[in-house]
Amino acid sequence: MPFGNRRRALKSREDRDSVSRTRPTVIAEMLTRRQSAPALAIPPEEGTPLVVAKQESPDTTVGSELIPLRDDDQVMAQSGVESPRPSEAIRNGATDEFLVSLLECPVCFGYMMPPIMQCSRGHLICANCRPKVSLCPVCRVSMTNIRSLAMEKVASKLIFPCKHSHFGCRARLSYADKKNHEDDCDCRPYFCPYPDDKCVWQGPLNAVYQHLVSMHENVITMEGSDIIFLATNVNLEGALDWTMVQSCHGRHFLLSLEKIHLGEGCQQYFTACRMIGTMRDAAEFVYNISLEANNRTLRWQSKPRSIRESFVSFTNADFLVLNKSTVELFSEDGNLALNVVIKKAQDTTGNPN
Repeated sequence: MPFGNRRRALKSREDRDSVSRTRPTVIAEMLTRRQSAPALAIPPEEGTPLVVAKQESPDTTVGSELIPLRDDDQVMAQSGVESPRPSEAIRNGATDEFLVSLLECPVCFGYMMPPIMQCSRGHLICANCRPKVSLCPVCRVSMTNIRSLAMEKVASKLIFPCKHSHFGCRARLSYADKKNHEDDCDCRPYFCPYPDDKCVWQGPLNAVYQHLVSMHENVITMEGSDIIFLATNVNLEGALDWTMVQSCHGRHFLLSLEKIHLGEGCQQYFTACRMIGTMRDAAEFVYNISLEANNRTLRWQSKPRSIRESFVSFTNADFLVLNKSTVELFSEDGNLALNVVIKKAQDTTGNPN
């Protein structure tokens, strides 16, 4: 064999020997590094759950590494649904508030519910205010009867605050449930219960009593569950009313006697007791009205109504109705004495008196 060829053959054999000697050493070093790698990681705190994350190793084999699971990841892992990050939730909330603000009517400042009307330039107005204006309150162009179908769809996806939120209601509702809730909302303002409908006051329940005694000088106040309410000069002509607030059982009750002039010589007296409270509270009591004079006795028993109900709304319903001749039989010197007794409903069970 020529010297050059033999030299190349020897060199090739040395390379193979070198490779055979090096490979076990390299594999051992790789194994050593792989086993010691987890020891370089900072161990998680005690009680912190772990999750296995698969990664591609440099030598294309699949390895595994234990990684501490964050609290928000744990919630997502348990629910199976990815929850929005705080920043994303803030953005979503801000977007909803912005969309809700777009639905404020420029006339009544209430939230517009379908149908939502618009002018030719796209400015919105609620259906209740639309018949009241001929020009757009924003741009002063002529109003149209075109509905904003896009904003109606937006409204169907939003959550609105109750319109009585400034009176303390914290409910948030879809537009489909909003009206029914607001009609029965415990936080909606109370109107003045005085029989004279000229008073336009309204406010929270805890301010009704103070309004009555301070703004209506004809209202008298009495304390006790068994009192005599004296209506004076009941024979005077014309429409008259007598009002008394009776305080007992930690509550205030409004007794009203109203005379309505129906025509010449025809008068009727309507008497009822209403509670300054909710309808649920009023249902817990019973009141009795009795008239006694000239060896005659007339008794009336019923449950008090709530001042939520207008005095006029149940004039033909749950009322003690007296005609002029009956009042004359029980009045003395033009004064009618009504004995009013208020009890809790549970105390009258089985007791007809």
